[in-house]
Amino acid sequence: MLKNVKSYLNDFVMVRTDEIGSNVLMKHAEYQELSEELKSKLHEILKYVPEDRRQLVFDYEEKEQAQMALSVEIMYRQGLIDGVYLNRRLSSTIIHE
Repeated sequence: MLKNVKSYLNDFVMVRTDEIGSNVLMKHAEYQELSEELKSKLHEILKYVPEDRRQLVFDYEEKEQAQMALSVEIMYRQGLIDGVYLNRRLSSTIIHE
């Protein structure tokens, strides 16, 4: 049963992370502004990078984005676990009072 809960939790976190990425972040003005600034900086950097070395920049950016996505997923999962734990603690305190 614990394996099923972990599998469900993993699926839930992935779906929710996608929802946040596609709905919440896309409507967040500061996030959008930073995204545009990053795109602009990348284009500026690429002007000075020789053609044969550009793939290195793209690989770096891809790994950096993967790291950020993983950190968001880990934080979201931990927040969800903390919320479940807190809910249990509060429920047991209310029941015992």
